[in-house]
Amino acid sequence: MHVVPTMLGVVRALGLVAILFLGVCAAEAAPVYDGSAPMQCAIKSVMVCDDPSICVRGTAQTVSLPSVLSVDVGRRLVGGDASGRTVRITAVGHGAGRLMLHGEDLDLGGVAWNVVIVEDSGGMSGAVLSQGGGFLMFGACSVADGARPGR
Repeated sequence: MHVVPTMLGVVRALGLVAILFLGVCAAEAAPVYDGSAPMQCAIKSVMVCDDPSICVRGTAQTVSLPSVLSVDVGRRLVGGDASGRTVRITAVGHGAGRLMLHGEDLDLGGVAWNVVIVEDSGGMSGAVLSQGGGFLMFGACSVADGARPGR
């Protein structure tokens, strides 16, 4: 028996292939750094300002931070300290392709912090503010090993 495809059958088959292809492309194009998976964020440089007229360039160690932060938005925690200390994420926002995190730490004498992560590239910038000054940090995030779907 020989089956001759009809034009309608061919169009339906191509339509199904197109829908499947678009679905796969949309899944691959989804923002990687949107907080849906734990991340590791490397701090590459820091600007420390203890006085309104003077800021000094430094590293994570300059401000007693680990060089790599672990960021788990689902658990609302930021860590990476060798002692295992973590800080709580108190607010999470999304907008303009950015993941925005906010936290406060009263144990350190009243410190507020914010981190902004570009959802499609992982670029990171953050600020930590206290009564005596603060610092800006810049770096990049990557999805934590084993956190990507399919691994």
